[in-house]
Amino acid sequence: MRKLTRYFALPAADRGLLWVASWKLLFAWGGLRLLSVPRLLATLKSRSADGPGVTLIEARHIGWAVEIAARNLPLSLSCLPQALATCWMLQAQGAAPRLFYGVRNPNPPGFEAHAWVELDGQPVIGHRGAAGFTILAVFPEAGRP
Repeated sequence: MRKLTRYFALPAADRGLLWVASWKLLFAWGGLRLLSVPRLLATLKSRSADGPGVTLIEARHIGWAVEIAARNLPLSLSCLPQALATCWMLQAQGAAPRLFYGVRNPNPPGFEAHAWVELDGQPVIGHRGAAGFTILAVFPEAGRP
């Protein structure tokens, strides 16, 4: 009940943003189960940044909405669906975000992967966990829209 009270205390614009974030997260979650990862990541290449764009503050507000929605949906929504949802939301606003995918070999030996999003070289979402990761890929690739 407390979460619902806090939700309704938010401005209408923030409630709307949380709804959009929730749907984008659900789409990313389903897409990662039904499509190949390269095919899903290709959606980031097919979108153009031809709108008015967003400021870094607005971009981070979108990242905030995605993080809040991911914590409150009854699914396990790791960094990749969060990064995809954030990119899609930013692209819908005419921005040109970049999704970074990195790996590291932690102690004890194993394998960890992480995804985060930047806009104009500035962190938007997932950057707190990105330290120590070697970048494997960036989407969209350099030189592609």
